[in-house]
Amino acid sequence: MKHRYRNLIITVFILFITIGTIPYALGKTRESYLTSFIINNEIASRGFSNGIDEDNPVSLEATVYALGIIKSFGISPQEIEALQTNLENIIQVMFDNKTVDIYNLYFLLESLNILEFSIGLNLINNIYSFLNGTEQIGGGFSFSNTSTSISLTSTYYVIQLYRLINKTIENKTLHKNWVLNCNNSDGGYGGNQTLSSTLVNTYFAALILDEMGDINALADVNMTLTYLNSFYVDNPSDLNNFGGYFSDEITTHAQLSSTYFCLKAISLINPDLLYSDPTVRWILDRQNFQDGGFADDTEGYDQKSSSVISTYYAFETLKILDPSLSTLSMEIWIVEFNYWILIILLGSIGLILGIVVYIYRKRRI
Repeated sequence: MKHRYRNLIITVFILFITIGTIPYALGKTRESYLTSFIINNEIASRGFSNGIDEDNPVSLEATVYALGIIKSFGISPQEIEALQTNLENIIQVMFDNKTVDIYNLYFLLESLNILEFSIGLNLINNIYSFLNGTEQIGGGFSFSNTSTSISLTSTYYVIQLYRLINKTIENKTLHKNWVLNCNNSDGGYGGNQTLSSTLVNTYFAALILDEMGDINALADVNMTLTYLNSFYVDNPSDLNNFGGYFSDEITTHAQLSSTYFCLKAISLINPDLLYSDPTVRWILDRQNFQDGGFADDTEGYDQKSSSVISTYYAFETLKILDPSLSTLSMEIWIVEFNYWILIILLGSIGLILGIVVYIYRKRRI
């Protein structure tokens, strides 16, 4: 009788141990969820879509962000040579048709840079000539060589394009002074010398000055830091936003993009002022384990939709606050619902209970 109960107790103990360990055996790291999401958005030899959807076309912006993320984890895209050729052909068609868009041109060249591919010399010369045509007499660059419309955004992307084709920028002092003249009394920067400050333009101003090797040339460093930190949500009772950054004074949801813009600019000016722990927790809460990507919190939707672009902002922000990306090594399983996991779990419970009943009845006989 004593052995009968001892065996029963041991069997029940094994049951609980098995039930307790099954989820951990099936668990995956945050990194695994993230990379799976990116890979699932790949369209072989063409690039990446911005979200997992059969109708989503290739996005040039999502492609450069996706390539950057997977490269960080040592993962290569499919059919690399075909992808390289396709991206270079798109650039060539832009110039053949005279439909050059500096933003798409940047995404294409940066993608090829990540893929370690060098475009032809003739194409480089065409790009260089185009970029020179966007330079404005008073400083800054326009978005087209046929336009005089100038902004911090277009100036930043043109400067990046010069870098990608290994060409130097003439009159750096002129362009730096133009950027500084976009400063406003609140410490932020407007898109040009006549516009009010916005977070995005302040972010571009910081990046341009840093690219020119003179981030400390900001018109008023302390005021700019105050302006950037004014978007931080420091109220612990605001569970949905605490740790994130608003994009402006009227929004009610902190965004992954605005959080990245603020933190990137602050990290360039004074990294000691970063609010690390709350922001990391806030970002990790944005990871969507239905698909593994990151999604912004929005009004009126229970199921958030992840995108490669929002995932990029989350990933880059984590790199600023956690350069080793140790937070992405954490295993998480409980937030993921999967029918196979449920079937395996219930099947295991049923099997073990069946063994318990069998042993109990056999002992009685």
